Amino acid sequence: MAASSMLFQPRYAVANGVDSYPDKPVRMVVAYGVGGVADNIGRVLAAGLTKALGRSVFVDNRGGGGGTIGATLVAKAAPDGYTILLTSPPMIAVAPLLLPDIYYNPTRDFTPIGTFVTTPNILVVNNSLPVKTLADLVSYARGPARGDVSFASGGTGSTGDLSGQILKRTANIDLIAVPYKSSALGFPDVIAGRVSMLFDSVPSTLGFIRAGQVRPIVVMSDKRSPLLPAVPTAVEEGYPAATMQFWMGIEGPANMPPVIVARLNAALRTAMATPEVAKSMESLGAQPFLTSPQEFSALQDRDIAKYKPLIREIGLGAGD
Repeated sequence: MAASSMLFQPRYAVANGVDSYPDKPVRMVVAYGVGGVADNIGRVLAAGLTKALGRSVFVDNRGGGGGTIGATLVAKAAPDGYTILLTSPPMIAVAPLLLPDIYYNPTRDFTPIGTFVTTPNILVVNNSLPVKTLADLVSYARGPARGDVSFASGGTGSTGDLSGQILKRTANIDLIAVPYKSSALGFPDVIAGRVSMLFDSVPSTLGFIRAGQVRPIVVMSDKRSPLLPAVPTAVEEGYPAATMQFWMGIEGPANMPPVIVARLNAALRTAMATPEVAKSMESLGAQPFLTSPQEFSALQDRDIAKYKPLIREIGLGAGD
């Protein structure tokens, strides 16, 4: 009887731990503060996943360290599907290159589940800057303002900083990086003309654009933003290499059971297909971008390979 009991215990554990997933609330760690773009998108997704899974999915904000504090928490969690991470390129492809003593390895310590949106950056300039197109900016930066054009971003290694650094190299122009603790702190200096321009997400810039405080120049993507349909893309402006795909996705700790990964990926797709989630994501400037776990893993590998030489060239990385 004891042997029989022992024989059936593993199967019972699997049935209750995997086949019944989820049977309790799921924590989704957002590695940034309350009220930011990532937090707002995360809360919309959590509501959609709650309906798709039939169990509560709640946001746990763990900001700090450029997203590494929250990512570390998830890397150390049990791989049972009840702790997942809202992730993005800075956390996976950039921070490990900037911080050699970081706890986690982005390709070894997580299980990719899938992406769900992209959030393209936009370039906005001070209203007095004599440029209205990307071509104007390139000519201006190569000519009368050579060595005097600056750009603000939400910190070294942020998506805004990477956008500026890639445009600088793609267009072969001199741009001075001016990093802030957050992109919000850079807007007053751009509006006042102390800094020439700023790269940030569309939702973060929208209020300033509509108030006429800054001028939009180009969306750093291959698709126009539904929120600013009149603003051209970098591809349209002749600089396809300057586009950056800033995705958002979900992953969990390493070694998650494939059944749970598949269930969460299916829930992502179900959530994104609902009209209320789709509308809310669009209002936040996020465009649908769904991938399988395998596609997401390959995307991360490509991004790491893409950003590593850039960060080395900029001279930011202290390790491999």
